[in-house]
Order: sequence, then structure tokens, then C-alpha cells
Amino acid sequence: MSAGSVYDQLQRENKRASRFLLIGSVLIAAVMVWVVAGAMGVPVLDPVIGVSVTAVGTAVGLLFVLAAARSGPSIALRAAKAREVPREEAPELHNLFDEVCVAAGIMGTKPKLYVVDDPAPNAFATGRSLEDSHVVVTTGLIERLPRYELRAVLAHEVAHILNDDIRTVTLAVATAGLVALLADVMVRFMILGGGRRGGRSSGGGGGGGAQALFLLLGVFAMILAPLAAQVIRFAVSRQREYLADATAADLLRDPQSMVNALRRIDSDHTNLREFEVATAHLWFEEPNDTDPGHGRAAKMARRFATHPSIRERVERLATLNAGTVRTDAPLPPPPPPESRGYQ
Repeated sequence: MSAGSVYDQLQRENKRASRFLLIGSVLIAAVMVWVVAGAMGVPVLDPVIGVSVTAVGTAVGLLFVLAAARSGPSIALRAAKAREVPREEAPELHNLFDEVCVAAGIMGTKPKLYVVDDPAPNAFATGRSLEDSHVVVTTGLIERLPRYELRAVLAHEVAHILNDDIRTVTLAVATAGLVALLADVMVRFMILGGGRRGGRSSGGGGGGGAQALFLLLGVFAMILAPLAAQVIRFAVSRQREYLADATAADLLRDPQSMVNALRRIDSDHTNLREFEVATAHLWFEEPNDTDPGHGRAAKMARRFATHPSIRERVERLATLNAGTVRTDAPLPPPPPPESRGYQ
């Protein structure tokens, strides 16, 4: 398979995952609203009332998702304690970033550059659009990576912006939050009002039986809906990493530096000191990444990881650029302190 066809396949898979997220978000929200309303005694089995409840509930859910998506980037920046870094403070870092933006053709709408004071080598991108986008790097990334590897990681984050991943993953977080909120409503209803309401309805024959059925469905919804939302979120997150790696290597015409950056970061086991679980999928590498090893437990852990393993990402790049990269070549030495470009 040629490099172009593999790259095209990654793009198709990324778009397919995004569509899956949007459709899954609407379905999960609609089902959860329907079940919650039914458990509260609303006759949702009536066609007119049921359709109306589902439509209104879904509309409210979508408004919630859109509101969360709008505020998501600023929340992510605050959670990471990121601060915008001026050019005079980090001239070499800005020069590298300029190279990436020129290669991507977005110098006129260059994303804002932020720094997080953390020894772990990591980075992420966030925003609602190209015009309102932000790239964040840690001081550990600047200190540990040589020039071309740091440029490759910056290109990876810019690739997320170009591939419209930042909007998709923000929607994923908002969806997971909506489902968690609806599940919490169901839990509170069952604890505070479910038993009393069910007891008053027991004399009504069919009404009590229908409500008991919805309470039973509610139990399953509380367990399965948040899990489904997380599976959607993780699937989208994992797929986008492969495409961002490939896009970055293609932008810079330097897949070896991308491979080297992945290998170097994989060999560093420093975890981020502070991060929010809800934003873990944004980072270049899983913030609290630990090697799960092998066996069934390890396979299950990888299924629920927000990122594919570094090993898998390197293998994908090696396949995409067969014959042009080495995955076993000695890594260049880290940069000396005086040339790190960050003061």
C-alpha cells in the first residue's frame, strides 16, 4: 500500500469516527432523556408525547453540548495552567512554530502559543476553529527534545487543528459530560423519588408496571450510557492521533524526526504533575501513561486508554513511510541548556 493511500485511509477513518461521534451523541442523549422522563412518570410510550419528549430532550441536550463546546478551550487552558508565551521570552520556540505554520499555510491565522511549567514532555492543541486555536507545550518538552523533534511535535498539534480534531474532541468531552449529567439525574430520582412514586402508582395497574420497567431501564442506562459515551470519546481520540502523526510528517517532509520524538517521549516516564481527567485525551501522550504490559488485563486497559500506545504510533508511521525511516536508529542527544530557546 502506498503512502498516499495509507494517508487517505487514515483521513477516511478519522471522518468516519467523527460521524460516529455525532450520531452516537444524539442517540445517547435522546435515549437517556426518554428513559429519565419515563421513570419520572411521563407517558413516553404514547406516540405523540414520546416523540415530543424525545425531541425536546434532544434539543436541550444539543444546546448543552454546544455551550460546553464553546467554553471547552478556555477550560482546557485553565486546567493545564497554561500561559501565553511572548516571542521575546522564547524566540527559538516561536521560530520553530513559525516554520511549522508556514509549512501548513496558516501563518496568517497562526495559533496562539502557550507554555505549561511542567517537567513532563507533552503538548496539546485546543480551540473552536483555526482562527481561535491554541497550541500548548510543556517546559519539559522544550528542555528534552532536540530542535527537529520539537518541531515535529509542534507540527503534530497543528495537524490536529488542520484536521478539525479540536472541535471534534471538544464535542466528545461535552457529550460525555451531558450523559454523566443525565445519569446523575436518574440516580437522584431513583434515590429520592423513585420508590415513593412507584408505590403511589402501584394501584393503577399498567401505569405502575410501565414505570417499573422504566426504572429497570434506568438502571441499565446509568451503567451503560456513560460507558458508551467514554467508548465513543476514546475511539475518536485514538484515531485522530494516527492521522495527526501522519499529517505532521507529511507537512515537514521529515517522518524520521516524528518517529524520533515519539520514541524519546516514550522512553521518558515523567507524568504531568497536574491535569484533569476530562482533558487527558487532548495531550500528545497520555498524561499518566504507564505501560500496561501484556495479557488480558493489559488488553482491556488499552481499550479504555485515551491514546494508542507510542509503539503502535511508531509502527503506523513506519508503514506509512516504508523504507525512509528507522525505528531502531540511535536518538540524537538532547539540546544543551543554552540552545533550548526558552528563558
